[in-house]
Amino acid sequence: MDQQIEMVEMKPYNEYIAMTELIYLTDSYQKELTTTVVSIEKHGNLWEVVLTATIFYPEGGGQPSDRGTITGKNGKAHVKHVRMKGDLVIHECTLEGKLSPDDEVRGTIDWQVRYTNMRLHSAGHIVHEAVRLVAPNLTPTKGYHHDDAYIEYIGSLPIDTQYRIEKESNALVEQNVPLTTELVSMEELQKRTPWAPEHLPKHKPLRILTIGTLLPIPDGGTQVRTTGETGEIHITKIENADDHVRVYYTIEQAAQGAPAADTSPAQTLTAAQLTGMLLDVQNDTISHAITPLESKNALAELTKKIRLVPPQDRQAVGIVVTEVKQSIESALSASSSDLDARRSTNDSWFDVTMPGIRPPEGHLHIVTQAITEISKIFATIGFTRVRHPEVDWDYYAFEALNMPASHPARDEWETFFIEYPGKPARATPGVARGKMVLTPHTSNGQVREMEKGKLPIRMINIAKCYRRQIDVSHTPMFHQFEGLYVDTDVSIAHLKGVLDYFAQQFFGPERKTRLRPFHFQFTEPSFEVDISCGICNGTGKLANGDPCRLCKAGWLELGGAGMVHPNVLRYGGVNPDTHSGFAFGWGVERTYMMKSGTQLDDIRLLYSNDVRFLEQF
Repeated sequence: MDQQIEMVEMKPYNEYIAMTELIYLTDSYQKELTTTVVSIEKHGNLWEVVLTATIFYPEGGGQPSDRGTITGKNGKAHVKHVRMKGDLVIHECTLEGKLSPDDEVRGTIDWQVRYTNMRLHSAGHIVHEAVRLVAPNLTPTKGYHHDDAYIEYIGSLPIDTQYRIEKESNALVEQNVPLTTELVSMEELQKRTPWAPEHLPKHKPLRILTIGTLLPIPDGGTQVRTTGETGEIHITKIENADDHVRVYYTIEQAAQGAPAADTSPAQTLTAAQLTGMLLDVQNDTISHAITPLESKNALAELTKKIRLVPPQDRQAVGIVVTEVKQSIESALSASSSDLDARRSTNDSWFDVTMPGIRPPEGHLHIVTQAITEISKIFATIGFTRVRHPEVDWDYYAFEALNMPASHPARDEWETFFIEYPGKPARATPGVARGKMVLTPHTSNGQVREMEKGKLPIRMINIAKCYRRQIDVSHTPMFHQFEGLYVDTDVSIAHLKGVLDYFAQQFFGPERKTRLRPFHFQFTEPSFEVDISCGICNGTGKLANGDPCRLCKAGWLELGGAGMVHPNVLRYGGVNPDTHSGFAFGWGVERTYMMKSGTQLDDIRLLYSNDVRFLEQF
C-alpha cells in the first residue's frame, strides 16, 4: 500500500541536486547500484523519486525506459516508468513502506526487460548500417526500438530491398564485432559522425557509438557488447509513406543464459570444453571426415563461442584457435594439391564443396515503384484505387466525354481502333457504343465509375494508355493516373488543394502548383497544371543569378485537370444541378522522371530493357 511520508519543505527538483549521474551511459550491464534518495514527491497515483545516480534508462531515443525496484531500509519503490526532466532522472513508482530524502537505497533493474531493449536498440543500429550500404543517400530521422521496431528515413526504398537489408544486417551479426561507446563534446560529435540529429538532447552528455571499424554514430541508449548478442535480425517490412520510409525489424528470442549484468556474455563453456571442440574439428578435417567447407563453417561457429568462455581464459583459447586454424589451412592446402593431381587424370572430377554462383537479384521496375507511391498518397486522403478496361468502347473513350463522332477533338488522341467481330454493344437503350479502341487516356473510367450510382466518388484509376506517337517524349504505350471527385458543392478550391497535397507529398513540402487556363472537351473550366521547379525553387534563377536551365521560368508542366463538364455528368447519370466534380489525368512516367532528377532525355529508355539503365532505380 502507498504510504504518505513526511516531506521537507517542497522545492523544485533542481534545488536538491544539479543533475543525476547517468551510470547506464558508461555501463549498460550494471543491474544494481547503491545510491541516495535526493527527493521523493507524490504526483497523482505515483511517487516521483530522484536519486544522486541511476542505472535506470529514461525513455528516449526510441528506447523504452527501464523497470525495477528501489529498496531502502524502510520501504521499497516499484519503478514503473523513468523519464528525464531537465538534468534530472525522474523514477515514477508505486511505494510500499517509506522512502525519505538522504536514505541510502539499492536500485535494481528488471534485467530481462533491459537486455531485450538493449538487443533491440543495438539491432536497430545494425539495420541502419545495412540500410546505409543499400541506400547511402537516405537521411535517418528517428528510430523506435520496442514492439514493431523500426528505423525511419527521409526518402523512399523499393520494397524488394528488404532481403538485401536483412542479409547485410545478419552478415554484421555473424562477424560478432564489438560495439564501443565514448562521451564526446558537441564539436567532436559533429566532426566525427556522418550524420547528427537536428535536436540533440540538452540535458544529457553527448555520446557516440562505433560498430567494429564503421563510422561512429550519435547514440544515448543502452547497447550490447558485440553484434552477435543481438541474435538473428529479420526485416519484416518496408513501408513507404508520404516523404519518408520505415524499415521494420525484429530479433530472435534471447538465448538461454543471457548475459548477467556485471559479467561478460553468458559463461556457458569452459576453456577445456571449447578447446576440445576445436581439436575435434581439426582432427575431422585432417582425416577427411568433413569437407573443407564444413570445416570452415564449424571453425567460424566455434570462434564466435569464445565470448562464452570466462574472460580470464579467453587469451589461452584464442591461441588454440590460431593454432587449429593454421593446422586446418595446412591440411586443406595439402588436400588441394592432391585434388589438382586427380584433376589431371580425371577430367570429369569436380569439387562439390565449391560455392555456387548466386543468380542476379532483380527489383521492381521504376514505373511499378511510381504507381505504388502514387496510390498510397491518394489513399491517405480517401481516394480509392479502381480498375477500368484498357480496351474499351468508343462510347466511353470519346462520346460520353462530350466528344461526338464528328468532333475534331478526337483527332488529338491518335487513337488505335480495333476490328471487333461481334455485334456493336449498347451503353444505354438506343445509344450505340461504336468501335472498340485501345484507350488513349484513363478518362474512359469517369463515366463507368459514375454509372455505378454510388455517390460521392473519390477514385484513382491507374492504367495503360495507347496512342500512335513515338519520339523522345512519347511512347505508344504509357501509364496514366486519373483522379475523379464527384460530390455536392465541389469547387476549384478543392481541386487546387488536392493537387498541392499530391505535389508536396510526392515532390517535396516546398513545391507548389499553379493552374493555367486551357481547353479539354470533357472539363469546364479546364487547366494545365504546372509545378514549381525543384532546382530554382520556382524563381527561374539559380543562386548565382544565372537562369535555370531546367525550367527557365520557374515552372514545369505536369498534366491536365478541370471541373467535370455537365454533359459528362449527365452521361454518367449524375444531375449537374445538384452535384459537381473535378478530374485530372497525368502520365506516370513523366511525373516520376520530374521527381527523380534523372534528367532523362528519352522516355523510351524506360521500356528498352537495358539493365544498365534500369538497375539505377
